[in-house]
Amino acid sequence: MSKLSVVLQRVAHDFADAIPQADDDAQHSRWKAGIGPFEEENQIKMILDELPADRAGEIETEVPYPGNQQRCDLVVKADGVSLPTEAKLLRFRLDNGNIDPNMYKSVFSPFPERSSSSMLTDARKLVESGFDQPTGLLGLYYEKNDEEYEQLQAESIAEKFQRDVSYWYDIDIETVAIEPFDDLQHPHHQHGAVITWLLSED
Repeated sequence: MSKLSVVLQRVAHDFADAIPQADDDAQHSRWKAGIGPFEEENQIKMILDELPADRAGEIETEVPYPGNQQRCDLVVKADGVSLPTEAKLLRFRLDNGNIDPNMYKSVFSPFPERSSSSMLTDARKLVESGFDQPTGLLGLYYEKNDEEYEQLQAESIAEKFQRDVSYWYDIDIETVAIEPFDDLQHPHHQHGAVITWLLSED
């Protein structure tokens, strides 16, 4: 395993360890208690706040892309490497347990929109960004208890995303880690996994 893969695997492990701690005090004014209903930016902040100081110190947030005003969610600097990484929520269920009709598009759509990007278009954006290669992606995946769609399980999502990146773009992609977490408060976001992928130009 490469040094970059080791770094991404460690980030996934650290995030998965921190999520139950962040969940303990996660109260939302509108949704049921737990970290799951929070939006991506707030979840990242809550998770980073729970990391040991030395691990949190390895991660910069909202780092500008070279030559433009866009910002990269995370840049991990550890073991002599710098790894720009975009993060996305992979939460296919709403607070009430129903399917979120917008989440599939926010993960798998290959069509960039002016106001938002999907995790799939983030893969191309990272590789074309001017950041030194390789780069990474991190998914915060939440699974409903007794999920009836096996296609929505973490391993299936990781595999489909890897296939889609290969299908749409000339990008090498490797699924590096699927680190599970569980025992969360929310009735429909009680467990899941932190998934990381490593990207490089073919």
